[in-house]
Amino acid sequence: WQIKAQYFDTVLLFKTGKFYEMFQMDADVGVNVLGFNYMKGHVAHAGFPEIGYGNFAERLVNAGYKVARVEQTETPDQLKERKKKVKKSRGPTPQVVNREVCSIMTSGTRTFCYMDSTKGLIEEMKQQQFGSTTAAANSKYGPLLVIRETLVQEEASSSSPNIEEDEVRPVCEYGITLVDAVRATVTIGQFADDILRSRMNTLLTTFCPSEILVEGGEQGGASSTLLSLLKSFQTQFGTKVEKINTKESFPKSTAIDGTVRRRMERTSPTIHPWDVKETLAELHRRGYYPRASQKKEQGQGGSTSRWPKVLQVAIEGGAELAMSSFGAALFYLQRNLIDNDILGMGIVKAYIPPASASTTSNTTTNSKETTNTCDEMAKAVREQQRQEDGLVDQAAAAAATAAAADTTSTPAEFAAMDTSSDEDAIDHMALDGTTLQNLEILTNSHTHTVAGSLWSKINFTKSPHGARLLRAWLLRPLFRKADIERRADAVEEMVSGAAAMGISEARGVLSKCGDIERLLSRIHSMGGGGNGGSSDTNGDDGRYHPNERAVLYESKTHTKRKVGDFSKVLHGLKHATQIPEVFSGVDIQSGLLTKIVRSTEDGGCFPNMTESIDWFFENFDCDKAAQGLFDPSRGMDQSYDDACDTIERIMRELEDYKDEMCNGGLKPRHQARSSWKYINTKEDSKDKYLIELPVSVQVPDEFLVKGKRGKGAKQVNKYRTPFVEDRIIELEQAIAVQKEGKAKGMQLVFAKFDSMRHLWAAAAQATAMLDALGSLAQTATKPGFTRPTIAECPSDSMPNIRVMQGRHPCVDVTHSGGEFIPNDLSLGEQGDGKDASRVLLLSGPNMGGKSTLLRQTCLISILAQIGCYVPANECVITPVDRIYTRLGACDRILLGQSTFFVELAETAAALRGATRRSLVIMDELGRGTSTFDGTAIASATVKHLVERNKCLALFATHYHSLLNDWKDEQDVRLGHMECVVESNDEPDDSTDENTDETSKDNGHNITFLYTLGEGACPKSFGINVARLAALPAEVLSKAKTVSSNFENEMNGHENTGVRVTASNASSYAEKIRTVLESGDVLQVEKLWKELQSSN
Repeated sequence: WQIKAQYFDTVLLFKTGKFYEMFQMDADVGVNVLGFNYMKGHVAHAGFPEIGYGNFAERLVNAGYKVARVEQTETPDQLKERKKKVKKSRGPTPQVVNREVCSIMTSGTRTFCYMDSTKGLIEEMKQQQFGSTTAAANSKYGPLLVIRETLVQEEASSSSPNIEEDEVRPVCEYGITLVDAVRATVTIGQFADDILRSRMNTLLTTFCPSEILVEGGEQGGASSTLLSLLKSFQTQFGTKVEKINTKESFPKSTAIDGTVRRRMERTSPTIHPWDVKETLAELHRRGYYPRASQKKEQGQGGSTSRWPKVLQVAIEGGAELAMSSFGAALFYLQRNLIDNDILGMGIVKAYIPPASASTTSNTTTNSKETTNTCDEMAKAVREQQRQEDGLVDQAAAAAATAAAADTTSTPAEFAAMDTSSDEDAIDHMALDGTTLQNLEILTNSHTHTVAGSLWSKINFTKSPHGARLLRAWLLRPLFRKADIERRADAVEEMVSGAAAMGISEARGVLSKCGDIERLLSRIHSMGGGGNGGSSDTNGDDGRYHPNERAVLYESKTHTKRKVGDFSKVLHGLKHATQIPEVFSGVDIQSGLLTKIVRSTEDGGCFPNMTESIDWFFENFDCDKAAQGLFDPSRGMDQSYDDACDTIERIMRELEDYKDEMCNGGLKPRHQARSSWKYINTKEDSKDKYLIELPVSVQVPDEFLVKGKRGKGAKQVNKYRTPFVEDRIIELEQAIAVQKEGKAKGMQLVFAKFDSMRHLWAAAAQATAMLDALGSLAQTATKPGFTRPTIAECPSDSMPNIRVMQGRHPCVDVTHSGGEFIPNDLSLGEQGDGKDASRVLLLSGPNMGGKSTLLRQTCLISILAQIGCYVPANECVITPVDRIYTRLGACDRILLGQSTFFVELAETAAALRGATRRSLVIMDELGRGTSTFDGTAIASATVKHLVERNKCLALFATHYHSLLNDWKDEQDVRLGHMECVVESNDEPDDSTDENTDETSKDNGHNITFLYTLGEGACPKSFGINVARLAALPAEVLSKAKTVSSNFENEMNGHENTGVRVTASNASSYAEKIRTVLESGDVLQVEKLWKELQSSN
């Protein structure tokens, strides 16, 4: 209960002997979730053997529980010794062996150490890597997300000089920290957001966190709007959301050693996780990152000059919200006892959301230093992304990082983090969460799995880290023409050039590399690298972790798993070294591909690591090590070497003692020499090296009988002598040191491997890039795919898109099973004197293919800008800086936002943010309100797109008056999805089934052609959709009548029986004069209606 009181929200797996047991309410969880049976006894308890920990802990976490592993950290012999010491000091006598919490596992903090089951992780990675139809939108093993929110005061927002009158003002600011525990990577960021929480939605869609932490408390906690958004995300994907209060109690360590307790605990039992000053103090105290090399630099409270660059900028720039969220993440990682594993890797990245149109680039804080921080963060993120894009090599990146570390600038604000809006400063196309969902880029919108998504159609990667890189490319397509062409050149050469055969062989090699990035983090942890990363920290954290004191009975299994992970990464890197060999005889033209596959000695970026890998194979026998037979090489550990020398000396002394006694001390000598035998010689034997001699052999008095076997003349006695006893005491001590040395020797090998992490990371990046490019090349081999032409777009020209016979990349057939029908599309200046309209107003029948055309245009643009081939006969495109989508109809009821509100908010984002280089698609804007209001909003929106935004846009509508209003505008072109309408003599109330392509509407047969034609479509044929949706015949019949009457009325064709002709015109003129002179308003109104309805 002492432990349970500190972890009341956690299921405790309490070690008793070789079993983990669950007591009281935890036992109830075991019975209900794991299917256990209650054990006998008056206290409810259930349990399982140590070997089953990984499986059962995984199942509990997947069920939404926190799981704490409580280990025995003291043996019975150590307990006896402790009792003796306590007795001397007259303190309370301990009754049971000591136990400590060694790990706490949650859905977002699973590191998959040697005790955890990796079966589910590996299975999910395979599903996502190979595009399984069952792969979920979010990962069960997604990152931990920590959010700190502050609401923007309306007065402060409205008074900001940086916010124009027409801009949407930010309503809140976020500081976020993402922790990828599987790969030991930390990402921090800070940004403002709008009323729709567009950026937060983008963040959630992009990273799919499995666990989210927000600030709790009655005052200053997370807003109800944020909690509602997270609740919606939680409902859809099962993400766990938890609150961290402004004041939290840190668990007390139960370690016996006071030094260890002080090291494991915080300086105060009550801490403030969201407090920045407290966080910085703890970071310095624990020494996760290297200290300053010079004492002068350390100063008061310590220096951050050798800390990760992104963290330096955040601290020096006063990024309060980002650092506040980092502090809460630190508290959570420390509480779960994985802080050293994660932070010790020293990988801290920056997150900058896609440039939000609906939120101003600056936050409410306005200072000169804000720009400095934006520039610093943009520079860091830009280098980070360009390195991942293959635009800079590892050496250049390292040099840039070193140069950045020496900068003298001190940014004072970290809040905005948005790059300049100038085209020259843009590196990537921006895709927000709404666009990712509407275009079904990562998952489909029906089952929320990857099946049918764009990601599933281009992902042919062979390694998990290659799949992650390709996904990152898909989420941020390139913008600069040179960068796109550079990647596309590499893809083209792997499709049809000299490298085509090479990549075919290389993909087989890549499939054997495994997940190098994940394994590197595991080796770092196993090598004790999570102790601050330098020798000048406040001690070795590895020695203080409870795992170092845990008494485990399945050590052979755990050793096998450790060696297994090390073997995987060794063999994976060994396979990776074949990449330069595969391409050694290939004449490669692509500069990017040359850098990836050529070794550093040949002018490329692929690290030369053959000798380094061979050293580990020569000095570490994985097969023997897995069996516990690893012997460290001489010189690796002096204490181990001394123990080995001691054991060898004792063995010689025991043999010399045998010879000495047989030559003089025992009689008869010949019998003593032939029958002398040492027994119990194994390392784990009790009563080691007892001497066995027949009872007939006369022995000195110092030979004490410790046992015997047999009877009579065949009796054999077991002796112990003072000489042997002294040697055995020394031998057992040496064996203990040797065992520790073997384990430590493995750790030293792992640490040596971890010290060369920069070399392995370079190989991981090179193989990931080659894998991602190979996947794009595989996509390019699909029938009907062609390389797009990327056109320049100087400031004095108009952006354009021209697609000939374009197809939707994710749709192979129509919904009725027919072949997909391609379409031609052109927008913007084509350079041939033809129509240069930027906006296409698209009309046509319901279900005629309008939405498909809109989506496929965007997806083709995205594919083109990631360097991929596109499904078209020909494609010419100027790079797009951002895609805005207004598609579908959905509300956000938990946020209090109606369907129409969401529709208009998405429209506002496009109108406020679209530039001339943007692509906007809007489908049926204005349908959520009255026809008159909807038409007015749609017309005003088109006007804004044409006159203000001047972007490329596809606007699908059923408002035919809108088409008439814009039919003569040179920047607007009318188009429609074609169909064939034929007369139908059958009764209107026919209930015969119809195909999707051919249906009946108002007495006509409608055949959808799914082709784009010029001009407007006169009707939308909505009754056809009603029939396909199986509305009752009575409703259909009534709807036809009302529709026909309404159409006649709107067109002035209603038959009222009144007709103004030449013969009655004078009569009507007289009536008008009479009514006007009488001043009778009712009569005037009646006559007016009568004339309006006439022909």
